[in-house]
Amino acid sequence: MKILSSRPPRVTFVYEYGQLNSDWMLSSLIRDMELKLPGLQVTRVHGLFAKFRVGGLHYERIVNLAWVYLRVVLHLLFARPDAVLVRSTPPCVQLWTVWWARFRRVPVFCWLMDYHPEMEARQLERRGFARSARFLRHIDAGLMPRFATIIALDKAMADFVRTRAVNVEILQHPTWTMSGADALRPVSYLPGGGTGPLRLAYSGNLGAAHDLSALTGLLSELAGRRPVQLYIIGASPAGEERFKVLGASLGIPIVTNPRVSFTVLRELYEQWKIDAGVVLLSAESAGLVSPSKFSGYINFGIPLVYLGPPDTNTAEICTRFGGGFWVPVGARKAEIENVAESLLEVRRMLAAASGARAAAAHFSSLTSDSLAEMLATRIRRTRPVAAMDPVRSPK
Repeated sequence: MKILSSRPPRVTFVYEYGQLNSDWMLSSLIRDMELKLPGLQVTRVHGLFAKFRVGGLHYERIVNLAWVYLRVVLHLLFARPDAVLVRSTPPCVQLWTVWWARFRRVPVFCWLMDYHPEMEARQLERRGFARSARFLRHIDAGLMPRFATIIALDKAMADFVRTRAVNVEILQHPTWTMSGADALRPVSYLPGGGTGPLRLAYSGNLGAAHDLSALTGLLSELAGRRPVQLYIIGASPAGEERFKVLGASLGIPIVTNPRVSFTVLRELYEQWKIDAGVVLLSAESAGLVSPSKFSGYINFGIPLVYLGPPDTNTAEICTRFGGGFWVPVGARKAEIENVAESLLEVRRMLAAASGARAAAAHFSSLTSDSLAEMLATRIRRTRPVAAMDPVRSPK
């Protein structure tokens, strides 16, 4: 007869940053898993550097990648944990982990934050290296089915993962804010209910996954009807420059501000009387990354202006909760005009602000606690079995 082992589970967490407190989302998940799995024995396999510039081949990131890759091999072969939870950074470490885990039959749970290596494969294709792109996809398609469970951030990502991991359990769970429901603090004014220019905010970085062409069309439509001001918060110097070029081409004033905490972000919204928050995603990035900027708006009752593909959490806020206005990829002129009219109509803006608050309440329930519960349930099932003497076994 066999029974489940009675000892506490041993779970390894693989991630990029050199210190756990550099990644508060993962630290909160580990904390909640320790509460749900009493006695949980945690091992952290991580990089050496806590701070580095994300993206590109920078020294600190290369060192972190090499160090994590090496430690994963040694840990899996000689320590053999009961389960591993691996993030998708450093790039492709999830595939490296699940390949080595097979030698000791360790179940691996993949937390897919960004879809590496498909992102790299598409970059290679753009540069004319189609054979290298096919090679990366071949590796990905061969190793993705080995995961015990894959966590995707939205429906678009989950749907794309299913094309590579047909028979693998896929959970859908978004990222979360640091304060959860405590961060829900709607602004004191009514977004869209004021006079003067329409004030739009863009909070966060502006990278390769963020296409400005659709926003240019919408702003051009708006500027012909009412003055517009655009407030940029937390973008890189290169991102700020892209917005300044856009503003200059349309005659729209651009105000920039460095990255700030959530508390200060709300204060800026109050000061500027922001009417709506902009979220961007290129069509090519659908299913590969999941825009999370929406929480920096809806948590304060600010409606969204989403310009991007379907099946993201941001699209869901606009369609399911009515918490904003969506300009789909390749939108016709009539669709853009309809969104412009909505942003200028007080009744629709107030309804969108109400929908934003409803969406914020929904997403605030999806936190480290809910994801920890999903994972704890599955880790309990993966526990090793111990042989029991049939003579001494209870009836």
